Amino acid sequence: MLEIGITLLILLFFIFPIPGLAVCLGAWTCYLIYGKLLLLNRQPQRWKKIVWIHFLTGTADTILSLAIALMLSLVVYFLIFDSVRLFIFNLTFCFLISIRWFDFTHVIYRRLISKLQPISLPAPKNSVFSMLIGQRSGTGMGIGMKSVSLDSGYMYWDGHQLIFDGIMAHKVFSRNSVLTVEKVSSEKIKIVPARQNSNEKAEAWIIIIRQQFYPFKTRELRDRWFQQLSGLQDSDTRGFEVDNDRNPPGFPPLEYPPVRI
Repeated sequence: MLEIGITLLILLFFIFPIPGLAVCLGAWTCYLIYGKLLLLNRQPQRWKKIVWIHFLTGTADTILSLAIALMLSLVVYFLIFDSVRLFIFNLTFCFLISIRWFDFTHVIYRRLISKLQPISLPAPKNSVFSMLIGQRSGTGMGIGMKSVSLDSGYMYWDGHQLIFDGIMAHKVFSRNSVLTVEKVSSEKIKIVPARQNSNEKAEAWIIIIRQQFYPFKTRELRDRWFQQLSGLQDSDTRGFEVDNDRNPPGFPPLEYPPVRI
């Protein structure tokens, strides 16, 4: 069924490019809006501003990526080859590359988050500004886990513990408290705790490193976090179930550039 669906989708794009693009963009937009509304409803009332800041900066990133894609596509259309299909392809391709590779608003997001409480967020030495998303299964429509909470703050290592100091909560991750560690993307790590806390809504946590304009440049930092949490030296492993009986790895202290707001 999956192969048939992919084949029909490819045929739809080649035979009817404009209707196919409209259908896919409409379905994708509806799915994104549904996920955002679900997160907003699940977020504690006191900290909904974090979600709104995330929405606003994400919308700004989308608009800027679309503007860049439109500009490049128009250049190709008017100066190189005036094909509508090529224009649509270039617009889609450039937009996907820009939205994935560039984080235009990471500095704005960090500054807005820092103003949510009177005292500035703790910024220990070698800390990294990150987002922490809590996910839970059996919520909303469809299969898989959905986001139910969003927090932002600084992450840093204290010995063999990865500590998150956020606006909403203080979380500690270590090899003894982690069941599964998985690489999601260049700047994301998914962590499933070994024990579920009945006071928390989340069953899993996604760490998003928002430290640079280019998210893919945080891949090395993500790999080092993954190795320390899992004890693996192979940075190409996508996921790993932690064996808590082994001794913690003897990694040298990580050195990150200091974060200034």
